[in-house]
Amino acid sequence: MRIRAAHVLPVLLAALAAAQDKAPPVVEPTLKAPRDTALEWKSAQGKPYWYRLPGRLDAKNPPDLVLMLHGTGLDHRWSFWNYPILAGFRPRDIVVSPDGLTPGQGSTCNFMQGPKDGEQIAGLIADFQKRFPIGRVYLYGHSQGAFFTYWFAGEHPELIDGIVAHAGNVLDVKHGKLAKQKVAIGILHGKADAVVSVECAYRTEKIYREQGYEKLKLEVVEGLTEQSGHWPLPVQVGRMFEWLDQVSTQSSAQALRTAASELQRTVPDLAVIAQQVQKAKKLLPKASDEEKQALPPQIGALQDFLGRVLAVQIDRLSSDPAVLEGKAAYGEWVFEYQRCESAFADDAAWKKAATKLRDLGARHDKLIERAVKGLDKAAKEGPSKDARALAQRCLDEAFLASRFGELLAAVARLDDAECKAKGAAVAAARKATEAAVAKSTAEWLRPRLDELRAAAPGLFDGEAAPERERDGK
Repeated sequence: MRIRAAHVLPVLLAALAAAQDKAPPVVEPTLKAPRDTALEWKSAQGKPYWYRLPGRLDAKNPPDLVLMLHGTGLDHRWSFWNYPILAGFRPRDIVVSPDGLTPGQGSTCNFMQGPKDGEQIAGLIADFQKRFPIGRVYLYGHSQGAFFTYWFAGEHPELIDGIVAHAGNVLDVKHGKLAKQKVAIGILHGKADAVVSVECAYRTEKIYREQGYEKLKLEVVEGLTEQSGHWPLPVQVGRMFEWLDQVSTQSSAQALRTAASELQRTVPDLAVIAQQVQKAKKLLPKASDEEKQALPPQIGALQDFLGRVLAVQIDRLSSDPAVLEGKAAYGEWVFEYQRCESAFADDAAWKKAATKLRDLGARHDKLIERAVKGLDKAAKEGPSKDARALAQRCLDEAFLASRFGELLAAVARLDDAECKAKGAAVAAARKATEAAVAKSTAEWLRPRLDELRAAAPGLFDGEAAPERERDGK
């Protein structure tokens, strides 16, 4: 599938100001090449690409390799024009922005599924791995580049650890065992995309889910216009890469670095931190002797931090006896419970305190599972009053389910204005409630984060300032 150049021309035009900048110097990628600046070189096929090396290259803590693949009617410069690669985008990584090999409109080239384009990308990965210490390998593809990225992940799962496929669609992709177990699939799409329909994202996610991929994430971005729905999304793409980091950890030090990065948020995701602590502990025996001395105190400090946070959360939930009894109505406590359940599901203290709530959440999940299956069946076979009624009931009653987002997505796809309107209203109300919880959580969490920074300063070496400091708060 090709995307007409007329549709992506606004994206190219938006970057024309950057095109006035002087072309980067042509410098072979070696350890002596300049850092933190745009440079140009050519692939083995003779096609130019731009790349940026991080300020620090450490074989003990190697950077990841990120390849950014453009869409139809564009070229290798697009990624640097539309993403802040020189101003904070994946600053620890090596970022490479190549050209496709299949001729397109004018002097542009496209990435097309097949050996020709595939061999160039495989060759670039191999070349950079020979020249530099490399950790994980990620691909980002936009539009036609996303189509190719899906294909490459199925064709060469041994070469990459994860992809971010933005505004694309999966076509004729292999789904081997290695791909399902190893490769993380990040699907990103603007809901109002007028070039590649958002239905492609829903369909793609369904295919990968049914194929049994172990690492799969879909994000549909709301609030965009039909014009902007197909444009670059630096913030959302950056967050999707962070998710790739979380599910693709390869070393104890890497796990702690991911946890430290998450802790820079005003309200960090406790589940991410807990997962990375467990990975750091599991991978510690494979660490170097130096790391085996330096990392355990950091792991211990994180465990203490999580323990203190859990104690506060249990106290907050216990303030209303009806909550832990599973008899409370929907309220802010729902999101506090879900935060704890996602992070502390295996913790003995949490399981004891929240037994009844966990049972209630499981019942709500089963209701939503039935509702989503019914809605999917109705989408294929025609309207169903029973499926619609169960969906309406779940919107009202199954508020504790971890799968509530699946219900909202299924309702949004319905050809039923009344049910869609109710789903949208519930989604907006939940979003507002979650924002209120985040605000209150930031207040009581702040001193505990400060205690952690004081206890384990080495954990935060090289990390950016916390969000509240960057925001001037």
